[in-house]
Amino acid sequence: MAKQQKKKEHLFCPYCEEEMRQADLPYCRACQLTIFYCPKCRKPLPREKRVCPHCGTEIKG
Repeated sequence: MAKQQKKKEHLFCPYCEEEMRQADLPYCRACQLTIFYCPKCRKPLPREKRVCPHCGTEIKG
């Protein structure tokens, strides 16, 4: 029986491009910022955006 290997996903900070560990999400230790993600498409967002540039979802809060 073949063993299925889990595909390890590498996550990178959208601000400094440093690799982030899964345990630290959504915080980047390198640039010391909390990363914000779109609630619909789950892509990283610039902090000042009120509309997701990827899917157009309105960001509230």
